[in-house]
Amino acid sequence: MTTKNYQELVKDRIYIGGADDVEDMMGNEKVDVIFDLRAEAPTEESTYNRVHSPIVDDSHHQDESIKNSIDHVVNAYNEGKNIYFHCQGGSNRTGTVAIGTLLALGKASTIEEAEEMAKTARPKINVKSEMKQALKRIYPNA
Repeated sequence: MTTKNYQELVKDRIYIGGADDVEDMMGNEKVDVIFDLRAEAPTEESTYNRVHSPIVDDSHHQDESIKNSIDHVVNAYNEGKNIYFHCQGGSNRTGTVAIGTLLALGKASTIEEAEEMAKTARPKINVKSEMKQALKRIYPNA
């Protein structure tokens, strides 16, 4: 029995984790697209459908990059695709997009509720305050 270092955010459809978990996840799950949220674009060739959707940590008003990443995930979900998204460690940027995705899909109605759901799925999620502020600007009614 292997320990999974990635988690399921939406049952059988959306998986989250870190960059080092991609190969393990690909061996276990049927995923159509992988969104890489790291700011630094990986240079190695990938054998899977990887989309670079960067979010820059600590960049002033990074709202647009966060919203674009959430939109990518939601659009793929609405197209019936199974998705994995990750940053480096699967904590801050992954957590931010997880919260936004849960809100956008109507699975949570507040940022706090979405964060609780995301942390239940992946306990190591730890969203920095500037990312939370960006989510509040993107989802002012949540």
